[in-house]
Amino acid sequence: MQPTADDTGVARFLESRGEGIHHICLEVDDIEAALKRLKANGVPLIDRAPRQGAHGRVAFVHPKGMHGVLLELVEHHTGTAAG
Repeated sequence: MQPTADDTGVARFLESRGEGIHHICLEVDDIEAALKRLKANGVPLIDRAPRQGAHGRVAFVHPKGMHGVLLELVEHHTGTAAG
């Protein structure tokens, strides 16, 4: 990743942590069910409900619950190719 400007979240991440993994994205069939399972297991969530992303609905899991890595869940729009 490369920041588009010096004041973006990506720029701040790179400034404080250096190069490395920013986040991992996993495709899920049912994002509400995935969030419900994570919450039931005590995983800290950034998003308690999905929001619209570029290619479908997304939700983020807090890095504290993923050993420091931000996890994105995505449920793609029906009829669109994954990726």
